[in-house]
Amino acid sequence: MRRVPPFIQQPRACSLFADRSGSVLPLFAIMVLLIIILAGAAIDISRMVNAREKLSYAIDAAALSVASELSTTVLSDDQIKERLTDSFETNLGDADFADAAIENIEFTVNSDEGIVTVSSSAFLPNYFVDIGGYMHALAGPETFAFGASSQVTYSRFDVELALVVDVTGSMRSDMETLKAASGGLVDILIPDGTAEDDSKVRISLIPYSQGVNLGPYAEKVKGGGYHHGVSGKCVTERQDYDDGSKTYEVKFTDDSFDYYETNGIPPKGTFYGGGTSRCPADSEMLPLTAKRNDLLRAIRDLDDGGNTAGQTGITWGWNSLSPNYDDVWPSSGRAESYDNEDVLKFAVIMTDGDNNTHYDFIETEEVCTYRWVGWQYERVCETRDVYDWRERGDSGFNGESSKSSRALCAAMKASGIQIFGVYFGSNNNSTGARNMQACASPDKYYQATSSSALINAFSNIAKKIQQIYLSR
Repeated sequence: MRRVPPFIQQPRACSLFADRSGSVLPLFAIMVLLIIILAGAAIDISRMVNAREKLSYAIDAAALSVASELSTTVLSDDQIKERLTDSFETNLGDADFADAAIENIEFTVNSDEGIVTVSSSAFLPNYFVDIGGYMHALAGPETFAFGASSQVTYSRFDVELALVVDVTGSMRSDMETLKAASGGLVDILIPDGTAEDDSKVRISLIPYSQGVNLGPYAEKVKGGGYHHGVSGKCVTERQDYDDGSKTYEVKFTDDSFDYYETNGIPPKGTFYGGGTSRCPADSEMLPLTAKRNDLLRAIRDLDDGGNTAGQTGITWGWNSLSPNYDDVWPSSGRAESYDNEDVLKFAVIMTDGDNNTHYDFIETEEVCTYRWVGWQYERVCETRDVYDWRERGDSGFNGESSKSSRALCAAMKASGIQIFGVYFGSNNNSTGARNMQACASPDKYYQATSSSALINAFSNIAKKIQQIYLSR
């Protein structure tokens, strides 16, 4: 074997540097440490992302809740902050960052545009990046901060709604259903706890049968203020009036009840009629009001009775929304003008049957009797002054009552009122159903074939009204 001379052997130090087996362990330790740091950072970031999503959801829910309430109610800043805090507490629960998120709630309300903006921020400690409390300076911050915001549109409009409901004799077995449906509509549009001055929604209630029970307002619109002999609270319709020199076409308008401008006392025929006393005594009209309890009380008192004169209910539903009747209703019940762009007007008209009654004003009538003349009875007729209203029976889609109903609905829609027509019955081709289809604005006709369907229809209408004024 050949030996290497000692004088040419490698120094021990050089051989030590040439031996790399000892460097693996420290490199492995460094790599493990980096993997732990990266994995910990990923976990911390994941926690932050999840927390931010939870905060974002809570902000969205709170903003939507406040926007919904602002659409129907006026809220102060303190009330808005209280609603937001309550919503945060419900949706964040026992989250680690809940207290900070609630403390950092901020909001703005743009009443001109109808926009509410809600934001908040919070933070989470970095559990994994902080290895024993020594790594923050090298690996990252002590906490992760995060935040979110939400912008939601709310209605800046006020709402006036006429609820015109059929309380004729055919509704006798369904009155409790009608009360539940009407009460549910009020619950949605004027929620429990809403103060009258804060509500942005006012509702009138017009129960009708052969006429409308106008209660304390009946005498005035029937001409009682001009010493015409009027009696009873049941008010029906009016007709065009010809005084010999001019025809006043008012039958299908919301012109004032005392439109007649000729000097002297207006003739009785220019006013609204009676002609019947069969309006249910407990089903009294209620002008526009935001008093939730008054509405619910009037709904609970609804009673049935009488034939169907749908045109009278429509007439007084329209009059309740008309600024031309300011001198009839109390100040709190007066309607806003049609050109007020901040007010939306709606009517819900409901029936379960076919119209069958209308009224005519007559000045004279012929009365005939049989008298014994000589050796036989003869028919003797004479004309006498009447100046009063007479009830007339009619039926069918082309009957006077149905034609009047459709003409009134057309005029209401032309004035800017959106109408929801509801037919409560199984025959969608009946006169009542066809009248409601004609009365309803586009896409606003409902047929309810059962008690539950009627309740759902009223609820859906209330929600659709909310969608309309939110989208506007």
